[in-house]
Amino acid sequence: MSEVCLVSPSAAGLVDVLDRVIDRGAVVNGDVIITLAGIDLIRLDLRLLLVAIENA
Repeated sequence: MSEVCLVSPSAAGLVDVLDRVIDRGAVVNGDVIITLAGIDLIRLDLRLLLVAIENA
């Protein structure tokens, strides 16, 4: 019986990479600043934590 692959090889590689990142955990930081005429109006400090539930 032959094996059927439901995702393309490149998508399978992406899934493997995401699985490893989530298993080990990753932190993403970012800043968003909205300015008008050189004056900062809004500043957002963003932090995202990616981790598997088992590891949390």
